[in-house]
Amino acid sequence: MSPHDLPLNTWMVIEQHSAWKSVALVSQHESQGAAEAERDRRNCDSPDRPYRACLLLEPIGQRMGGHLAPGAYGHH
Repeated sequence: MSPHDLPLNTWMVIEQHSAWKSVALVSQHESQGAAEAERDRRNCDSPDRPYRACLLLEPIGQRMGGHLAPGAYGHH
């Protein structure tokens, strides 16, 4: 799964190995604490610690119709 395909504004646990270009959605949670507890439980038995708790936020630029902020255009 591409990171772009993950749900927005939802606490989740993902699995990502350094050799993988994609991530696997493991679970979704109501709170940060629940996601972190699930991550810790899963990483406990794995020396690689591939599980991450995260929250993806919608980029502000997408809410603005894809336009960059006025100050982001650089001046020449």
